[in-house]
Amino acid sequence: MHLERLFPAFLVFCVSASAVVHERRIPHSSLTLSRRLEADVTIPLRIGLKQQNMNLLSDHLLAVSDPQSRQFGQHWTPEHVAEVFAPANESRDAVNAWLVESGFHPHRLGSSHNKAWIYVKDATVAEVEGLLDTEYHVYTHESGEEHAACDSYSLPAHIVQHIDFITPTVQPNIKIDPRPFHTSPRASFERAAITQMNKPRPSAPALPAGCDQRFTPECARSLYNITYVPQATDRNSFGMLSHAPSTFLQQDLNTFFANFSPNLVGKEPIVASINGGSTDFVNGTTGVGEVDWILQYMMTLTQPQPVTVLQVGNLISGNSISFNEWLDAVDGSYCTSDGGDDLAFDPQYPNLPIGDFQEHSCGTAKPPLVISVSRGDYEFRLPPFYTQRQCNEFAKLGLMGVTVLFSAGNVGAAGTTLGYCRDDNGSVNLNATHFNPGWPAACPWITAVGGTQVKANASDSAGGVKEEVWNQDQTHGFFLSGGGGFSNRFPMPRYQKAAVTPFLNRLKKTNPAQLKHFNPSGRAYPDISANANNFVSVEEGEFVLSSGTSGATPTVASIIALINDARLSAGKTPVGFINPTIYSPQFAGAFNDIVSGTSQGCKGWQGDRAGGFKAGPGWDAASGVGTPNAGLLIEKWLSLP
Repeated sequence: MHLERLFPAFLVFCVSASAVVHERRIPHSSLTLSRRLEADVTIPLRIGLKQQNMNLLSDHLLAVSDPQSRQFGQHWTPEHVAEVFAPANESRDAVNAWLVESGFHPHRLGSSHNKAWIYVKDATVAEVEGLLDTEYHVYTHESGEEHAACDSYSLPAHIVQHIDFITPTVQPNIKIDPRPFHTSPRASFERAAITQMNKPRPSAPALPAGCDQRFTPECARSLYNITYVPQATDRNSFGMLSHAPSTFLQQDLNTFFANFSPNLVGKEPIVASINGGSTDFVNGTTGVGEVDWILQYMMTLTQPQPVTVLQVGNLISGNSISFNEWLDAVDGSYCTSDGGDDLAFDPQYPNLPIGDFQEHSCGTAKPPLVISVSRGDYEFRLPPFYTQRQCNEFAKLGLMGVTVLFSAGNVGAAGTTLGYCRDDNGSVNLNATHFNPGWPAACPWITAVGGTQVKANASDSAGGVKEEVWNQDQTHGFFLSGGGGFSNRFPMPRYQKAAVTPFLNRLKKTNPAQLKHFNPSGRAYPDISANANNFVSVEEGEFVLSSGTSGATPTVASIIALINDARLSAGKTPVGFINPTIYSPQFAGAFNDIVSGTSQGCKGWQGDRAGGFKAGPGWDAASGVGTPNAGLLIEKWLSLP
């Protein structure tokens, strides 16, 4: 199978002696062509310049992250990162000259403070069509909203080398109706938490009879050898990402704390508002559950470490999810005019064409040293330029000493839907059989967290591995299991090749047909796992059982926050990007190797869960390197510089 047939990339090819097509639009089945866009409509034209030294980004990151490197732990300042990767003056001058030669007065041109983007003020459709040799059309969404985009656009051959991409162009990202601009909710986006409301709710809080049935903080401490008490909370920082309309209820936290961590009753998380994000609960419009659950465990496992909620959201963006919003907030060089934002997937500030929400949190929040994110998307659904820039930004955070963890998903190898994979034409459907990588799990510069479950009656047993791959039976024949697979865009990084190759070799012998359904040379995930099954939590005053890698991710993040505390207390630096370390041979003994269980495959294989990945010795695509032993990890990380 040729992957380019499944996952078409944006192509650059010559259309004349002096111009090349830079991007082509990927058709959207939910959009119908209506008419040409009126020539006098103005659009917010922004030109992203190619950054310098991006070919060296991975080398720089690995130099400060590889435990064998002499530069281990010598993280960069944000200012140094911005300086090294800023676009060259040559690129800025060349693009400005091209715009002026094309008829735009210099007074209409502006640039971001770090010179990464150039924007044109009040550019009309007619002007942009002439500049980019294109035509803008209006498309009607199935919801009735009108959007505009061009099918492709061209650049002069001598300019191509200076430009990354231009917005808005091939994305259907200009909303034409008079209501405030906002991105639409994503039907394909799945919450990483699955709350099991149909299971019995304990009438009184108590330690569960077995951790396989009711998982509590004590189960986590026992399974993962969590005994360390933080000593450097004044220097350490730990946070999670939350998107509107989700929030938490302090009374739910207090109820949970009263039963599992009494010292925390009344303790509130720190809230960092991003783009108007609010934690105010409004019944019927605000959701709780996942954020409640995550905070209850993060705060309990790391007490007395303060926990920060990066709360994203406002009435404009509604239920839409944009990882770029929080990246903008923690890195001023990544804002709308400065980095990877794309109006097809990210809100625009100020809102256009008629907007009433002007706030854009740009460099307003200091990134916590560990950030836990329990959300995910499809890799294929986002443009390649978009995912590349976002992945680069995660690498830059790692270069600055920040650990970023994302959930690997809840449906095994099938991405973010309940068992739906991709067919030979790249479509997502019930009968498809090609694995569907998740995002940002497929980015090699974040840590992807998969899911396990406690074996039946194993929580009180002694000795042996007590966990297996998470598989939870749902209604209608669907199963939930920890995400895992291989990227179709990002190559396998060198830090994991030695660990992943034995898994692939084993697969060639035991199930060679499976190799046709994914890209064996891609970035492999998950990197690590933790329990994802039957967490006891409090939601709107009631005890519930919740499952998902939404719980596994903050558990691992909590352990990394404790490791950072130990290193900071010893006068050392935080661990930053952890993947090169956890894949290194000297850390192999610090993980519980998961060797039993199989993740979910595709529904196209007649619901056969054996279509997914099987756990085995060492790294596997069902559980990563295994689950953490916090005590051993602290010892090993303290032995590093």
